[in-house]
Amino acid sequence: MNDPQNQPIDIEDQRAWLIDHKAATGMSWTEIAKRVGRSSGTLSQFGSSKGYNGDEQAIAEQVYRYQQQLFSQSAFRVTAPDIPGFFAGPTANEITTILSYGQRGRVVVVATGAGMGKTMTIDHYRASIANVWKATMRPSSSGVMNMQLAMLAALGKPDAVGAPNKLSSMIMDKVRGTGGLMVFDEAQHLSEKSIEEIRSWHDETGIGIALVGNISVLSRLEGGSRKAAFAQLYSRIGMRMVRALPLQGDADALCDAWNIGDAGIVLAIREICQKPGGLRGATMTLELAHMIAASEQVPVNAGHVRDCWAQLSTRQIAA
Repeated sequence: MNDPQNQPIDIEDQRAWLIDHKAATGMSWTEIAKRVGRSSGTLSQFGSSKGYNGDEQAIAEQVYRYQQQLFSQSAFRVTAPDIPGFFAGPTANEITTILSYGQRGRVVVVATGAGMGKTMTIDHYRASIANVWKATMRPSSSGVMNMQLAMLAALGKPDAVGAPNKLSSMIMDKVRGTGGLMVFDEAQHLSEKSIEEIRSWHDETGIGIALVGNISVLSRLEGGSRKAAFAQLYSRIGMRMVRALPLQGDADALCDAWNIGDAGIVLAIREICQKPGGLRGATMTLELAHMIAASEQVPVNAGHVRDCWAQLSTRQIAA
């Protein structure tokens, strides 16, 4: 890659490339402008036969940077392996069973450590089964109204407005009689009042509820100073799963998804899955190991895997 300020950038070359790129991709000027970092009006003028009356050299340099970005990403895709999507290990199968039970009009809880594949399993279940709605909670979603708006967006009403009681009425009207399941991912962020509001939807409509998140989700319901506050919800929990780390079967299913048969690599992945980051950490390790092996033009081996984990484990795997 080259810094465009350290070499001459031909305006007409960049104009021609931009016009060809737009034709080849079918993108609009607005879509390309977001990637280049210029307004769509400016970029469309630059890409026209009349040209742009302003500083075309500056625009050509930005187009050149965008061009280099695409080339860099293209080179990366050559060496980066395709990461498998959903795969059904024992933990994913158990989560699926719990979600299915929840859709019978029950309250269920899934509490796991980081990198266990719970969100991917939820998404697979939602894609496979009718009337499953997932809202991902964030620290900013803890309050009742923000929680309601997140669920309404999942229900297909992203522009809903109104007081909290009206929003809850809208939600209950939408889910009543559907036999559906409302999934609250990252539910550890929910406030006490939000959880009580969700419980009231279940009580009034019989809708299934799944609270999914880290281990603190269950600890909040089972004990501590808030045990009494959550007593009504806790008494309604039909099934729960608590698992801090993947099972060996999960590690083996991950290896199968990557088409790994080497016993040394399988053993290394089993060990990595028991570290912070779980299946996610193992996946990141395998991705990097395959890239390094490809650059060396050799098959990936257990040494690559262990070396890459040693590198990745020096920083925290994102939860």
